[in-house]
Amino acid sequence: MTQRKTCIIVFACSLVLNGCAYFQDYNRMTRQARVSISQGSYPDALATFPSSAARGGNEILIRMERGTLLQAMGQYKESAAEFEVAAKKIAYYENRAVISASKGASEAASLVINEKAIPYEGVDFEKVLIHAFDALNYLMLGDLEDARVEIRNAYRRQQELYDKHYKDLEKAQKNVRGMRWEDPLRRADPQGYHQLMQTAESVASIYQNAFAYYISSLVYELNLEVDEAYIDLKKAIDAAPNCRAIQRDLIRLSKDLHYSDDLERWENSFGKMDPVLRDGIDIFVVFEFGLAPHKEQVKFPILTGSGIVSAAFPVYRFTPSATVAGMVSCNERGEKTSIVSDMDAIAARNLLDEFPILLAKQIARSVLKGYATRQLRNEYGAGGAIAGSIVSIITEQADLRTWSTLPKQVHVARLFVPKLTREITISALPIGGKGTMSIPERAKHVVILARASDGVLSIHSQVY
Repeated sequence: MTQRKTCIIVFACSLVLNGCAYFQDYNRMTRQARVSISQGSYPDALATFPSSAARGGNEILIRMERGTLLQAMGQYKESAAEFEVAAKKIAYYENRAVISASKGASEAASLVINEKAIPYEGVDFEKVLIHAFDALNYLMLGDLEDARVEIRNAYRRQQELYDKHYKDLEKAQKNVRGMRWEDPLRRADPQGYHQLMQTAESVASIYQNAFAYYISSLVYELNLEVDEAYIDLKKAIDAAPNCRAIQRDLIRLSKDLHYSDDLERWENSFGKMDPVLRDGIDIFVVFEFGLAPHKEQVKFPILTGSGIVSAAFPVYRFTPSATVAGMVSCNERGEKTSIVSDMDAIAARNLLDEFPILLAKQIARSVLKGYATRQLRNEYGAGGAIAGSIVSIITEQADLRTWSTLPKQVHVARLFVPKLTREITISALPIGGKGTMSIPERAKHVVILARASDGVLSIHSQVY
């Protein structure tokens, strides 16, 4: 079969695909789940993503959604199982040495139809977060060894994805021949473009995840590996320089390890801290709230060798939250949580980093669609050209799939309270849910995971 006939057949077949998976809007699928999360109804949100739906091109995405919701419900084993299947499936897609017929077909379809023809593998920041959240699962199960395994996986993925991204980016920049991707986007959606750029400013690199580093530091410290904990704290502060909890732990551990030069540097940068209660109880709180951004489609014209074509790109829209932080209280003392991961900023930075690659794919797709339309015109005249143009417009859709059940922000706080303390209170600020946790006798460390929604606070704990 000639290339011309193949292109015509694939292009014509895309007519039949209208209404199928390639054209579904993922936002419609997740809208009710996000409403349920905002109301604190995680079981209802989970019902939107039944296990039976975890198959086909959206399997990885559905499993990530389920893993997040199961974790919020305190079902850590079940959550870990979902994350681990998702991670294995991602590895399967990434590591196939020989392109199978199904992958070849999906990639060809993505060039002629749209990006939704490819099974969703997760974007880079999501691939790192799978392991960070899974480490949190094991931490909440009291399993430090498996938590360390997931932390090592997070480290490995950050480096692998960093190397791959810049190879792909270099190739894409050659293909777009110096075209400035931001110009058409700025013209088509000036407010969205400005918000995207402004939101991404606080993240230098998605390949340095402060949340993963800080959880790793805690795991090492609970395992009495203080030197390793300190090393990861220094990585965490590079990724989240304004996180007060990390700052205070750096001061505390540099003092414990007798690193006088480091201690002086940290105290000069962050200020001195009150002495820690050496015989007290270590309270470590992970506080999540809000909803991560969702994607919407923006269309704008771009100039290619085949002329001006309409391009469809995804952009993030950000969901406001009434909660801005948490407060951890014990007796007369309170500690406000500080941000360790801003999902809005991380997602925005990831998308901006990927735009040149998306643009290169868009140009290639537009060239193929233009070629197919010309062949239809040559074969069938004006009717063929009209049909080709209609199909081109119908099929040009942005891929709006994204991990929609992630929190908007992840905060942390750490307190050392008197050993006779038997109760800790967590509140959402400025006005929101409040919950109290009991501290059992002989507890040395308590890890608390809380997720806040509109007026509702879900709290779980693990004692060490």
